Amino acid sequence: MDELPGKVALVTGSAGGIGLGIARACAGAGMKVVLSDIDEAALEQAAAELEETGADVMAVPLDVTDRDGWARAARDVPAAMGPVQLLVNNAGVSTNGMLFEEIGPELWDRVVSINLTSVYNGVHYFLEGMLAAGGGHIVSTSSMGGLAGFPGLSPYSATKFAVVGLSESLRAELAGQLRSVAGNDSFDFIQAQRGMFSLLGVSSAVVDRLRYKLATHIALVRRERGGSIEIRFSDEDELTRIVDVLLGDSA
Repeated sequence: MDELPGKVALVTGSAGGIGLGIARACAGAGMKVVLSDIDEAALEQAAAELEETGADVMAVPLDVTDRDGWARAARDVPAAMGPVQLLVNNAGVSTNGMLFEEIGPELWDRVVSINLTSVYNGVHYFLEGMLAAGGGHIVSTSSMGGLAGFPGLSPYSATKFAVVGLSESLRAELAGQLRSVAGNDSFDFIQAQRGMFSLLGVSSAVVDRLRYKLATHIALVRRERGGSIEIRFSDEDELTRIVDVLLGDSA
């Protein structure tokens, strides 16, 4: 998908943070942007911000665990904006350092539903339309927690590992039709936070494994793109660069 202007991007969890940053990047590239979030007040503010820049924006209140809501979005968004060709599954929650023994069944199910099952929901309800439109891209936000487990983040890491696995499986199944990737945090951020990891009880070996995994991924993307892309996601603004990396047919 080399020509971005006029194409439709749907970004979940886009009323703020990384999701809004990605939506801004999509709008800046000339895409039509569908913002979705459970926080309707913040969603309206985000939509107004992008509209002020001249972007073509649609705001869709959405609880990513609600399949009826996804079905409505899959019906209403293409009717209003055209077929979605970039689906960004970004909505997610964490457990903020809670130990496994503190995680009850209800909280576990909630994290899995928002972080993992929502990705399934998005792909399930939009894949058919994306294929009918000639293809596109599915981007699902993962984390450093999707590369290695950390204390106090057991359900979060479990779901983020799963997002990576699901994305890689989709990429293999849909090769030649769609591009599916999981976005992770930066090599630079991992290196800079060695002290924090040490305080958390994370060994240097695990940190090195994180850096190796991400460096390998970056090398792969650079090779596929002819060495022309640099990936650095150490803050919100840099995370928006994911759009530049992932929206090329050769990526």
